[in-house]
Amino acid sequence: MSRRPTDRRGVALPLTLMVLMLLSALALLLLSMSPLEPLISKNLAAAEQARSLAEAGIEWAFNTLGTSLDWNAFLKGADPGRGVVLIADSPLPGGPASEGTYTVRVRNDSLAGDQQITGVPPDAGGPSDDTNSLLIITGVGNAGHGSRTLEAVLRRIELPPVAAALAFPGRRAAVNVSGSFEIDGNDSSPDGTPGSCAPVFGISVSSGLPASAPGSNEAIIESALASSPPASVKGKRQDPGGPDSGANTIAADGALTPSRVQAFVGAARKADVVFESSEPAGLFFGDIGAGCASSWSSSACWGTRERPKVIYVKGNPDPTSAVLRVQLSGNTEGYGILIVEDGELTISGNFLWRGLIVVTGSRAALGFLGGGSQSVYGSVVVNDAGLDPGAGKGFLTGNGRLRYSCQALDRSRTARRLLTLRSWREVAD
Repeated sequence: MSRRPTDRRGVALPLTLMVLMLLSALALLLLSMSPLEPLISKNLAAAEQARSLAEAGIEWAFNTLGTSLDWNAFLKGADPGRGVVLIADSPLPGGPASEGTYTVRVRNDSLAGDQQITGVPPDAGGPSDDTNSLLIITGVGNAGHGSRTLEAVLRRIELPPVAAALAFPGRRAAVNVSGSFEIDGNDSSPDGTPGSCAPVFGISVSSGLPASAPGSNEAIIESALASSPPASVKGKRQDPGGPDSGANTIAADGALTPSRVQAFVGAARKADVVFESSEPAGLFFGDIGAGCASSWSSSACWGTRERPKVIYVKGNPDPTSAVLRVQLSGNTEGYGILIVEDGELTISGNFLWRGLIVVTGSRAALGFLGGGSQSVYGSVVVNDAGLDPGAGKGFLTGNGRLRYSCQALDRSRTARRLLTLRSWREVAD
């Protein structure tokens, strides 16, 4: 019968050597990896810095393109796939190039796959002709060994196609005029001097009934103005051989429709200044614009030439409730786009607006009530939605002036609230 050996002397040494070898191998591995940690950390920091530079490039493009009225000027000679370079290897303002640079490209959304990022069909204008106010911006940031590429869609909300100093695109149109009121479709600069753009109609209406029909909006407007000799309407001739004033400058316009007005208003509701109220007492504003020099961001500042604003005022569309009256008085001045939806805008005192005024919705009405000097350089739209018998009216009193100004309208298009950056995504180089 065999016996199991019980003497285990000598086993500890081999085990100790094996553990020592394993620990030595692990130590050598850790020592070999230690120089990589700073490198990995440096590369991660460079990658994050590169991404920030790419974002800065896109923001730079937003500011640059936002102040331009002609995006096609940037697309001349654009490559169909890569577009054009707006700026190359630029450091951050005040920073050295050694801390990183960004490069920015821009292209039109004309490729077949662009709908995936823009959400709309490709622009039929091709690589050099933007026809839908959408561009694709690519920002490339480089910092050390890090590089990141970001892509975003820039969209501009375009103004509705106004073709008159005073437009009534809705179902109804009516004016009550007293005093020496002037409506002029000949182009004026925002300072009142003659402009260089082609004239538009003095007044335009919806293209429903023929002009000769007794109940047509054109006939209603012409009849109202015929009974108010002091009122002056000038502008583009409906009949090229006729006079450039009076009924010949009042015409139907099929391009500016209620749906186009509402589409613009719906897109522009995220304004710089927003007021919402259904109170019967209405909203009262006085001396608007006086504080712009000290605080542009104030809700009492309604835009300047250098920084036009979008102002949005919302009333109550319920025709059984009291209509919201938005009343401006005192000394009021603004530059940009003033929108009053489902309410009545009344203006008294001294008033000067450069840009576009839109009064729209189920309670739309506009009143210039005199009591001061009141002028608009740009265009005024009163869009009746057809729910309120009193809507779609213009009350023109005193010595007011509505003068078309393509310069003021163009300047209004640069309002930052009309620009959006969306669909940000990181793409492979």
